[in-house]
Amino acid sequence: MRFAVISDVHGNLPALNAVIEDAKKKSAECYIFVGDYCLNNPFPDACVTRIRELENKYVIRGNEERYLEHLVGKDQSTWTDGQMQISYWVYKSLSMENLKYLLSLPTQMHVAHKGISLYLSHSSADFIDDCEHKEWRTSKVAERYGDKFISPETLREDIHNYFDKDKKSQKIFHSLAEGIYIFGHTHIQWSYKSNDGKRILINPGSCGLPLDCVESGMPYTLLDISDNGAIGVEERRVPFDKENYIDLLLKSQQFANARVWTKIVAKELKTNREQITFFLKYVEEYATEIEDPQRPFSVSTWEQAFARCGERYRI
Repeated sequence: MRFAVISDVHGNLPALNAVIEDAKKKSAECYIFVGDYCLNNPFPDACVTRIRELENKYVIRGNEERYLEHLVGKDQSTWTDGQMQISYWVYKSLSMENLKYLLSLPTQMHVAHKGISLYLSHSSADFIDDCEHKEWRTSKVAERYGDKFISPETLREDIHNYFDKDKKSQKIFHSLAEGIYIFGHTHIQWSYKSNDGKRILINPGSCGLPLDCVESGMPYTLLDISDNGAIGVEERRVPFDKENYIDLLLKSQQFANARVWTKIVAKELKTNREQITFFLKYVEEYATEIEDPQRPFSVSTWEQAFARCGERYRI
């Protein structure tokens, strides 16, 4: 069986379509989706519909789906802040049928195939504590590589070298039950096999918003499990016209409704590295400076903070 493992679509329909078409060409028979289908890109409803149309699939929810769940039943007349504009727009853009589908998804799943266990969760923290997040979350990766792009091979080698030498990671890896552990969340593509080969970790990266400092392609991973139990993992990156897509993004309804957030996402797509986390930290510092206690941040504070540092997000 060949599985296409996909995560963190984040409303990027052209990227999702490109990855699915590549998986079909590579004879994928089943799809595994591990969360975050909306927010950040302008096609949330279409992305959910596309996933629902696929026949053979396992789908779980991510942290972005929790944000949408928190808006259910809330008074929309109070949705007047600047910080959450993107969430409000996505919530209003989803059909009721697709929203119900997202909120019905499980947070974790166990799949057995050919006697091999596949454990699905959105975040690796559910399996390996902070082994990934403490050094390989997106803000750390952006700081590690600075402004330069790296090759997939460099990223793979650096991650493998780190886990090979980190004693805590090795201890936790070997404490896991035998099987394959699949997750996303960090937007960084990697995989790792324990020394005894009985435990495999897979993060397919972000199909819709890669933040791993690798310049080209939208990532996903092919997982092969043969009849004799042999396991193969292939990390793939599908060609994608970022320039044309960013132009589309900045003309979208999302941009009209959440301009600051969308501009920062455009910069993330352009650079393939974290930007939002650093901006949120800056807004917090700015709000403290002007003694504005409102959280989520007001429209004026949100937009004024962006105006003060907007040059760094110029495309």
